[in-house]
Amino acid sequence: MNKTNKKTLKHPHHQTATKPEPVCQVVLHNDDVNSVEHVVTCLQTVFAHNMELAAKIMLEAHQKGRSIAEVEDETPAVAHRDQLRAYGLSATVEPL
Repeated sequence: MNKTNKKTLKHPHHQTATKPEPVCQVVLHNDDVNSVEHVVTCLQTVFAHNMELAAKIMLEAHQKGRSIAEVEDETPAVAHRDQLRAYGLSATVEPL
């Protein structure tokens, strides 16, 4: 009797699709510790925001208690939150 090897062949068009990362927002929270200048500088450094946008985010957080600093994929959002925290700012990541 002749035995044949049956191998499962992977078709190039049937590759496993990777699931896209969830989109999140990095939220800056107001605090009574950091100066407005420090917050603006941190936002410029972490997100490369221009002075006007960084000041707008800082002012909204100051007045309303929180402000969305950026909307991006989860991995960079978590990294940016951690960078803000390393500068002494209060920040969280929220999924959208």
